[in-house]
Amino acid sequence: MLSGNTLSQVIPFAIAPILTRIFSPVDFAVFANFTAIAGMIGIVASGRLELAVTLPKEQNKAQNLIFAGIIFTVLLGVLSLGFPLFADVVGDFYGDNYLPKYLWLIPLAVISYGLLGLSNNWTLREKRFNTLSAAKVIQSLINNGLAAILGYMAWGIDGLIIAWLISQYAGIIVLSWSMKMRTNRNDWSFGLFKTTVKEYKDFPLINSLHAFTDVFATQFILFWLISSYFGMFELGIYALMFKYIKAPIALVTTSVSQLFYVEAAECINKGKSMRPIMFKTMKIASLFALPFGLIIVFFGENLFAWYLGPEWGNAGIYAQRILPILLITFLLSPISVIPILFKKQAKSFLYSVSCYSLSLGGIFIAIALGWKFEDALLLYTAGYCVYYIAIFLWYNKLTYTSHAGFN
Repeated sequence: MLSGNTLSQVIPFAIAPILTRIFSPVDFAVFANFTAIAGMIGIVASGRLELAVTLPKEQNKAQNLIFAGIIFTVLLGVLSLGFPLFADVVGDFYGDNYLPKYLWLIPLAVISYGLLGLSNNWTLREKRFNTLSAAKVIQSLINNGLAAILGYMAWGIDGLIIAWLISQYAGIIVLSWSMKMRTNRNDWSFGLFKTTVKEYKDFPLINSLHAFTDVFATQFILFWLISSYFGMFELGIYALMFKYIKAPIALVTTSVSQLFYVEAAECINKGKSMRPIMFKTMKIASLFALPFGLIIVFFGENLFAWYLGPEWGNAGIYAQRILPILLITFLLSPISVIPILFKKQAKSFLYSVSCYSLSLGGIFIAIALGWKFEDALLLYTAGYCVYYIAIFLWYNKLTYTSHAGFN
């Protein structure tokens, strides 16, 4: 898993100097706005049932969750066909004259999110880690390599969006190629389907709202604030910085989180404590967090300017401003599925709403005070840190209570 994720993250880093010399910060800003809108809808495309796929002991229940997720995805994809009707409104909202041209692609993006999540977690349930790794590498290669080729051919923003969409569907094809499901008639009965969906109703009813709000706040609203009050140029630099600075974090946390999810679910099913696994997971993540933080602190600005080009130097400053968020993400992201495992999605959602209020509130205050964008990020980061401290204390309480119960 880690080797596959490593290669999938090395590819964009290798191609990054090419992309940043072909595409402008404004191009990346438009692409960021597009993926923010697509992600806001796509994150709930399957009703978040993809997260439930690894939980049931029974194979037929997992299959019915996949089927229900596909139904949700198709329905939301059809509903999103009406989204382009509001293209001009969205463009005016962002102050982005280019964005309306691409909103007709939103339904395709939404469907890709749903199908990719479902196929990914089914493959994870079957523990076919080689297939997961291969899919990630192929996605990364197509997304970044094709973007560079299309950019060289002067496709502009079209190249960024088309390459990303094709990579999404390429990942779906690779993952679903080897999917195996039982065809026993009893495994697909309507009664079982209805019972299974009802059992995991918290995912579409609560977890979906949580996930939607997360993308809505951290991308849709945040990107609107940046583009509207600080400029598209600043948004492009911030969005690209966050993409590449998050890559090494995702490299570690994605692999570790997926394994933690499977092992922790098994602990619950067997009546064992997950506490040892939780602390082991955080310890592994911390080994990567320290050198990462030191590099950003001492070399951030110069590193970005040297590698991506002189106009991208501010990306390093922005990275330094949000470094506490990134370091804590290293530690807590791998275990962020704990509320799902304990069926505490509702309370987790309330915590996240508090986080968004604090962090985005900081940006609003900075705007009112007339601060520069890099200084506004300090208040944004402070709000997140307060949230992360509270959320860790809660995770610790949940696992401690279960540990006491098992003993």
